[in-house]
Amino acid sequence: GNTGQSVGGLYCNAQGKLELTNPTLSKTLCIKGTGEVKVKNTIGRNVPICRTDYPGTESETVPLDTQPGQEYELTCPDANKYYTWGDAATSAQYYINPAGSPVEDACRWNEAGSNMGNWAPVNLGVGKGPTGQTYISIFANKPTNPDGKLNFNLEIVGDVSGKCAYIDGEFYNNGVADPSGCTVLVTGTATYKIY
Repeated sequence: GNTGQSVGGLYCNAQGKLELTNPTLSKTLCIKGTGEVKVKNTIGRNVPICRTDYPGTESETVPLDTQPGQEYELTCPDANKYYTWGDAATSAQYYINPAGSPVEDACRWNEAGSNMGNWAPVNLGVGKGPTGQTYISIFANKPTNPDGKLNFNLEIVGDVSGKCAYIDGEFYNNGVADPSGCTVLVTGTATYKIY
């Protein structure tokens, strides 16, 4: 847009037909990720994970309602094939909601104190950069809800450069408490394990 926000998706043209707003990016509405990153729910309740619709409204409205015992692919955008903003590569951001939250309440703009949606306590960052390296992260939803807590733990496992985890409401970078969260390089495949 005129003030720097991302714009993407569909619009209705003068003939009343839907068109992609950026047909040079893709000929389809959805672009598949790299397939390198997954999430596995190993607890006894659902955990809603909400991706930011970027480009678009930039709200956390793309739902993934992870179910107990199930594994899912998380979209990991490839910067060389995905949306750029101001000539800069973009990645995916996910909002992690408390276990047991209804996905229809979690994956939308919410309100202070809800611990859901844009007020979810924890974010994930996922992306393959222009040089071909994939980085993924776990971090607090600052400044929106820096004191919020999840009712489960989360760690990154697989072919990664270090240990990155969220345990009992704290972030750990290679086993050391770090309030800023953690980021790891993925050298094969990686899974966010909910436990």
